[in-house]
Amino acid sequence: MAKTIHLKIDKDDPTISLNDVLAKVQEIQRAHPELDVFFDGDEYAIVSRPRKKG
Repeated sequence: MAKTIHLKIDKDDPTISLNDVLAKVQEIQRAHPELDVFFDGDEYAIVSRPRKKG
């Protein structure tokens, strides 16, 4: 299933906190309830994919 990258995160940027990442995930989830939004550690990005039906 294809993933969409919403935000790449620079892991060397000390100004980005875990709270910032979680807030962005929640913001994207509220805007797109049909998507499963999560942090992808391999991509180091906030990504989404369509929710499975059924």
